[in-house]
Amino acid sequence: MVRRVLASIDSISEWTGKITSFLIPIMMAVMTYEVVARYVFNKPTIWAMETTQYLFLTSTALGGAWLLLHQGHVNVSILHDRLGIRTRAVVDVLTSFFFFAFVFFLLQHTLGTTIEAVKYLQHSASYWEPPVYPVYILMTVGIVFIFIQGLVKLIRDFTTALAGKAEVEMLDEEIK
Repeated sequence: MVRRVLASIDSISEWTGKITSFLIPIMMAVMTYEVVARYVFNKPTIWAMETTQYLFLTSTALGGAWLLLHQGHVNVSILHDRLGIRTRAVVDVLTSFFFFAFVFFLLQHTLGTTIEAVKYLQHSASYWEPPVYPVYILMTVGIVFIFIQGLVKLIRDFTTALAGKAEVEMLDEEIK
């Protein structure tokens, strides 16, 4: 049952990451439009830069759990890759404290900002004045997804540290 829950969380992270990946070409198109409008037609927009920033923020927050799922976050590979599977898992369990402290701090501050933005239906202070509360909501949801995916990783690392085998190896042994 635990494996099914972990797999479901992985699936949500995978799905969210794939959906979020479509924001990148949209962001590129907006910036291309801005460059052409500004430098070819001498007609800059008031919305392109801010739109790009919001798309980038959203893709970063919502794509974070996918990146964690696929082990794409920064790591000292020259050291980490030389460790055995059990030692690597122990190191990951011990250093997860820093991950959770950072995510907790980030969530604590983002949640307060999000609640305030939603409460007042906050808009940007720019000339264009788009609403910012939807972006804050998505950012908070993304941070929660990162936290949950971090818990999944911690459970797997802890299991590997105790068993000395990765989850895949344990599943293969169960099937045999």
